[in-house]
Amino acid sequence: MTQYIDKTEQLYPHEIEQASNSYLMAVVAVIAGVPLPIVNVIASFLFYLGQRKSSYFVRWHCIQAILAQAIMVPFNSIAIGWTIRLLIDENTPDMYYIMYISFVLVFNIVEFFTVIITAAEVRKGKNVRWFLIANLTDAITSKENRDPYKI
Repeated sequence: MTQYIDKTEQLYPHEIEQASNSYLMAVVAVIAGVPLPIVNVIASFLFYLGQRKSSYFVRWHCIQAILAQAIMVPFNSIAIGWTIRLLIDENTPDMYYIMYISFVLVFNIVEFFTVIITAAEVRKGKNVRWFLIANLTDAITSKENRDPYKI
């Protein structure tokens, strides 16, 4: 699911820490975001807004973290909507519901641990590229150097 690329530019320790924190932001938001899937995306986006003037490495990882969370939103939203509908209509869950909820739970658990592993690897200075998401992140992230303190 992930691919490691060696860094090509000189990275400062604070840049590595900021890039790693972009993934941890999503993990922390899980606590508040369990009932509302969009909370994780909003938390990651707010972190990105604070890092807009950072190096390309930091901005790239912030955007990859946002995209990883955004992929989860439709699956989690359908699961929550379906669950609420079952509770309101007082219906019993059928096999399709149980299969879908099982899939979403496994998908969320895999994504949760992948985010933690990615954060740990990025903190070591490795550029972790998620399969499929990395190409979209490359297209979205501006390569312009926005760091006002970079010499």
